[in-house]
Amino acid sequence: MPEALCAKCRGDLEEMFRTENDWCNGHSLPESQCEICNPGVLDQWEHMAGKAIAAQAAGPCPKHEVEDCPFCQPSLLDEMGFCKGHGVPEAVCTKCRGDLEEAFRSESDWCEGHGLPESHCEACNPGTLDKYQSSLMAPVRDPLQPDVGIFPLDTPRVQSPPSLTCSSESSVIRFANASVSERVGVLVEQVQSGVLRKTLEAPATVEYDSRSHARLAPRAAGIVVEVRRHLGDKVEAGDVLIVLDSPALGEAKSELLQAAARVDLWEQNSQRERALLDKGLSTEKDTITAETQLVESRISLASASQRLANLGLTPVQISAVQEEGEASSLLNITTPFPGVVVGLETVLGESASPEQPIISVADTSNMWALVDVDQEKIRLVKRGQPVLLTLDGWIGETLGGRVTWISSEVDRQTRTVKVRAEFANPDGMLRAQSFCTARILTRDDKQAVLIPKNAVQWEGCCNVAFVRQSSTEFTPRKLRLGYDTGDYYEVLSGLSGGETVVTQGSFVLKTELRKGSIGAGCCEVDYLNE
Repeated sequence: MPEALCAKCRGDLEEMFRTENDWCNGHSLPESQCEICNPGVLDQWEHMAGKAIAAQAAGPCPKHEVEDCPFCQPSLLDEMGFCKGHGVPEAVCTKCRGDLEEAFRSESDWCEGHGLPESHCEACNPGTLDKYQSSLMAPVRDPLQPDVGIFPLDTPRVQSPPSLTCSSESSVIRFANASVSERVGVLVEQVQSGVLRKTLEAPATVEYDSRSHARLAPRAAGIVVEVRRHLGDKVEAGDVLIVLDSPALGEAKSELLQAAARVDLWEQNSQRERALLDKGLSTEKDTITAETQLVESRISLASASQRLANLGLTPVQISAVQEEGEASSLLNITTPFPGVVVGLETVLGESASPEQPIISVADTSNMWALVDVDQEKIRLVKRGQPVLLTLDGWIGETLGGRVTWISSEVDRQTRTVKVRAEFANPDGMLRAQSFCTARILTRDDKQAVLIPKNAVQWEGCCNVAFVRQSSTEFTPRKLRLGYDTGDYYEVLSGLSGGETVVTQGSFVLKTELRKGSIGAGCCEVDYLNE
């Protein structure tokens, strides 16, 4: 029986047959397929079985190397019906028929990312399966009555893949002589192989590189007593930017000095008690008490040192406080890396706290551009792609960078995805928060096949071009078209560079192809069996 109706091979069909009251519970088969209960019921498929045996004897299709090839045997589309499990005709369902992958690849119709033909991939081409919706919702049909309109067209003509059932390539348009083609205005041009670049344009905003941008706040509250660097000043790592008078720093230094003094005192007491114990002039209890106090004082010293470290003092500065007895309350804010002061939010005499940054430093030699790419186009963007940036108001000035990050979420309001590109900025042309236009180079092929637009005609189910075989013979070629460059279409399949196609006059040949003849003595169409 037809594979599409075989309940033994397709367990998902049981419910469908049950809803039609066509199920044999005794043998777990549709009544219309149960020979035990209904002898001879399968005889209706005998003619189709003969075809299948003949096809099997003929072996695999020589062009695509698969048996039951839907490309070479379009009648299989009607005979095998519709795969409701995957939403495509059964004859071209690559999920049910694993042997079809190479056939689709040979037709340049394969999505590597999702393991499906591009013409079936909803992830890359949303809505591409909508054309089969009417067939999907149709009631169960009589297998002897083939479906009509398996491939309705609802996509733009340029994006339409070649029809599997179209036989236009088996035709030859033959003029009586070369002068006839001249009279009807036929001109030809060679198919080109050249560089094809495709860009995606989107708005962008310039930002500082967050890895070298710091907004600095004091480690403790205080009063600003000195501002050593101002807006635009260049700074080096470790430079003092602002000095505050911080009571908390003075207290922390005092605690350190007190803890250090207690450590010295209890070290002496511990040594003295140990010496007296050795002479029998002290008790074990007094010795242990002295050693306990020494340990506690050392812990207090470590705690005081850590507090100063938390306030930004280096180990060298902490040692200097302890050795020199310095208890100043002046707290320095220093820069962590070289750069330029890009923000200053305080003045002399103003109070400052750890909750509010008061000065900002950035390395402007490298900048970021955050590009807002439409959600439906983000699949074209990859890390490492070149980006050209044009600043608003800077006519003729373009900077080059590369994509380094693509956001994993979509903005709720704008439905765009953030893409980050990095740019060298040695001359300071890029300024944070400035608006610009980014053009991401999503494609850069060096050997793309390009065909003039006026050489492409819509034949009714396919885009075709007419290839010149001789001065009087032209054959139609089904095309799968790609990028529109303006004057040319990219050809994904159907032509190779160097072939000669009809440009001016291609509409006349299409008319001949569809109507047979437009007048006696003009030209004729021969339908050849290949």
